[in-house]
Amino acid sequence: MAHATSDQQIEMVNNKIISNVIKDILPWIEENLYDECFRVKAVSHRSGYSRWHFQRVFREQTGYNLATYIRVRRIARAAHSIAFTDKDLKDVACENGFTSQQNFSRTFKKYFDKTPSRFRKECSGQEDIFYRISGKICKEYEGVFF
Repeated sequence: MAHATSDQQIEMVNNKIISNVIKDILPWIEENLYDECFRVKAVSHRSGYSRWHFQRVFREQTGYNLATYIRVRRIARAAHSIAFTDKDLKDVACENGFTSQQNFSRTFKKYFDKTPSRFRKECSGQEDIFYRISGKICKEYEGVFF
């Protein structure tokens, strides 16, 4: 069995460090999704890496662009809230970091092909319908959406 060169060993250690940083930062991202000012810059700063480097390694490790990951996590939380609570849509938008209900509705429709109010009417409290409607986005963003 061949031994790893020192360059390979350094790369393995670096990958393990990056992997641990991302593993540690994902719960922090989740805790801050409500903040409308929460952006890629804040996540990169928290990681200790430059914005460009962290975005690159985040994508390498997760398969997702960091900004897309944040947006999809916000939409996923909002969709669940819409389907399983009676919260006002404006409150759902604010709780998930959207600056306006209009922006929220536009983004939501982009992912679900329906408005938040239509989504609520179709799957309110019905888990099977919720997952059927969410199926496309769940497949596209496996591991991010739910």
